[in-house]
Amino acid sequence: MLLWVSSSLTSADRAIYAAIVFLAIGNNGQKLAENFLHYQLQQKMNSKEQDHHTGTNTIGANIWLTAPSIVGYAITIYNALVIQYEETYEENFRFAALLMGGAFLVFLFGYVWYRREELPEESNLRKIQRICKAGLRKRKSKYPTTRDCYYWKGYKQEHLYEQGEGLRLLPRVPRHFRWLDKAAISKTEDPEDVSAETQEEKGNLCTVKEVREVKSLFPMIYLCVAFFAHSLLMASGYTFFIAQAGDLRNDITTNRQDFWILILMANGMNKMSRFICFIIRSTLGWLGVFKGMENDAGKFKRKAGTIIRIGFGMLCAVICSVVAWYFENRRGHPKQGGTTVTLIPQFLLLGMSEGLVHGGLENLFNGHVAKSMWRFQDSFIGLVLGVGELLIIPFIFSSWVQSTVDKSRLENLFLMLAILNGVFLLGFGYYSVRYAYREVCPEDEKVTLEETLETAPEPDSQRV
Repeated sequence: MLLWVSSSLTSADRAIYAAIVFLAIGNNGQKLAENFLHYQLQQKMNSKEQDHHTGTNTIGANIWLTAPSIVGYAITIYNALVIQYEETYEENFRFAALLMGGAFLVFLFGYVWYRREELPEESNLRKIQRICKAGLRKRKSKYPTTRDCYYWKGYKQEHLYEQGEGLRLLPRVPRHFRWLDKAAISKTEDPEDVSAETQEEKGNLCTVKEVREVKSLFPMIYLCVAFFAHSLLMASGYTFFIAQAGDLRNDITTNRQDFWILILMANGMNKMSRFICFIIRSTLGWLGVFKGMENDAGKFKRKAGTIIRIGFGMLCAVICSVVAWYFENRRGHPKQGGTTVTLIPQFLLLGMSEGLVHGGLENLFNGHVAKSMWRFQDSFIGLVLGVGELLIIPFIFSSWVQSTVDKSRLENLFLMLAILNGVFLLGFGYYSVRYAYREVCPEDEKVTLEETLETAPEPDSQRV
């Protein structure tokens, strides 16, 4: 509505800036809306089936959510290729405002069928902060040599490994974060130690289950650093790539700017690559390739497929940077020149790389991080990719970027992006094999009543 109003006024700069802010907020809320609708659909399907086939219902919910995306892209293409030829910006924004308003009303009309999801009492950020604080307080403590020294609190004493002179908790993490295990040490050499319950109330002790859940997140930090170069390319794609298109002769359409068509191609390839990966994954599941998905072998297969998907997406980023560098060098020769058609390959590669990497990163997060931390997925991935995109700002003020494309040295920027993406691809391959592929985080199981009775000491009257 703000864009509609600004297009009808002679001076409406403030309205445009406000509209940009709301567009950014709405774009960030899109993933939240998708997760909300996915939960609603899955709960509806579970309520109709007594056996609760969660995997089948998840696939069904994904298929249902694909339909609105197809309808939305059909409307976008129709609006871009047909309506915009005859209508002004004011009419286009009015059409968009009415369409969004109608979609919002449809969303509100479904309120009576919505199901509320129970949220945990403690946020993931609060849990991470509490465990890191407890671990830092005990950073000088020695690792225990027996299982009993850890605070299990009703869970089985499993998922340990020996390293050095002590026992440590799985999963394995880089050495800079191994001190997190000490947050779960309940017995130390300090003679003034109080009971475990008292330590937990004071925030000096955390359960093994909580520590293992938080530990599963930290290897993702090393893996996500490898996506900074990819985020740089994404930021360049929607800034410098568009600047290239605006400086060339239009050849896709006549007497019109073609950059919006190139953006539409990139977004379409992004969604298409995600859908193709979803189809391949579902087909392999139906063929029994992921048979026994809940055991370690099944998790390794799924994680290997996700790593291959991300690696191929990062390879597409390298190829996209090389293609952009080649075209920019070619554009500098007057005889060769170029049109907007020559930019189609790099925009298609840009969208393919984004779809493969971003979608694969979500699957890798769910496959590596404990289930209780899955709510942190969107915030964590958004933070990682957002930090990477902000790294493009220093290059804007460098000598490579000038007032016009002809005066700039974008070929140097694209060559640097190709080298960085290649180097980070190798780093991703190393850390994914070392910390992600063979590392799993099985869920902790509670001790049953029978097991408690078996391990309980015999009464004094029955002892010999």
